[in-house]
Amino acid sequence: MGIMKELFKAGLDLLLPPSCPYCRKMLANTDSLLCGECFSRLEFIKPPYCACCGRAFLGGGENHLCGDCLKSSWAFDKARSLFAYGEVVAGLIHNLKYSGKTTGIATIGWLSRQSGVVNDLDDPDFILPVPLHIKRLRQRGFNQAHMLAKTVFPDGRKKIRSDFITRQADTPAQTALSGRERRKNLKNAFVIEKACELTGRNVLIFDDVFTTGSTVNECANALRTAGVKRVEVLTICRADMLLF
Repeated sequence: MGIMKELFKAGLDLLLPPSCPYCRKMLANTDSLLCGECFSRLEFIKPPYCACCGRAFLGGGENHLCGDCLKSSWAFDKARSLFAYGEVVAGLIHNLKYSGKTTGIATIGWLSRQSGVVNDLDDPDFILPVPLHIKRLRQRGFNQAHMLAKTVFPDGRKKIRSDFITRQADTPAQTALSGRERRKNLKNAFVIEKACELTGRNVLIFDDVFTTGSTVNECANALRTAGVKRVEVLTICRADMLLF
């Protein structure tokens, strides 16, 4: 069975040579899901970073709290991101969200396994993709956070649940808003369903981009109110903006 699978893959590669999902150049190494040039432009987030929010620090040293986390507290216990926000990874996510191009999903899953960040998180009882409002979900046809969670956690798909958090408010897009405006925009936007199943549990909130952290923090607030014991956050990439 393994030989037939390899022969089929070889034949498919001959007829349809694989290409980089970002720049579309032909891939010299068919075991790689991103060309070497695009891979070299990725910035994996590695220690040292903030022990709480995961903001990367320049230079060496140990993980410690950043200035924002020293001044204020989050509703989540820990947040981590795989990459710094950059053209390649942002392009793959943008193509998925706004053009429906799914060719980059497998690449993001493959890249996540090149990162050690996931190992810095506890093993959760549930993985909760940040939900879309039903109106936006119908327009887009899918929730990109749910799709990405499945490729990042291929062995944990039974833990991925989209029925615990509902987005009740059809909030305006966050892109052009400041940190303060984002928090106001998202106030009481999320509702927890089946709270009895979450009481005392450890959960991981999953999203595509961490900017100010307002979205995942509002989800975490709602989960805390529902009795969740521990809340951690993982996003594909991080685009730093000041929260306060």
